[in-house]
Amino acid sequence: MNQLIGLLVAVPLLSATLVGLFIVMNALFTPWIARTCQAAETQAARSFLVGLVNLVFVGALISAVIALADNTGLDFVIVLAVLLAAVLAIAATFGLAVMVQVVGARLMPGGQGLRPAIWGTVALTLGCLTPYVGWFGLLPYVVIRGLGAFVLTLFGKHQRGAS
Repeated sequence: MNQLIGLLVAVPLLSATLVGLFIVMNALFTPWIARTCQAAETQAARSFLVGLVNLVFVGALISAVIALADNTGLDFVIVLAVLLAAVLAIAATFGLAVMVQVVGARLMPGGQGLRPAIWGTVALTLGCLTPYVGWFGLLPYVVIRGLGAFVLTLFGKHQRGAS
């Protein structure tokens, strides 16, 4: 019973903090989020594949650096693995911010202001909290697709001259 009460308290607090995070990210990085959102909407399959390849590659690189640090005894090399993990986490956070915008735009077509971001965050949070299907299906899909859209936008040909 105590776990249920804790869950009932934690979910709204988690949703509120995620709403704040994604709204602030959209306010601070508006051009990046908008360009990445366009890539996520128009190139969904490509975004997913690029995100999957990047996640597997960076994950393998992190594992290799950790194994190198363990086998050679050079513990300071682990800093490289931490930096790679931080870059991956930042890119995934940008991707999630974009996917919140995509979901919010689909839930509220033509919606203006903060409402689509709020409803997108709440819908994704609740969807990803669904046992098994949300944990192992929706959450990885959303993270990988958002990560791929971010990578496509970051290294896209049309963005070379823009900042």
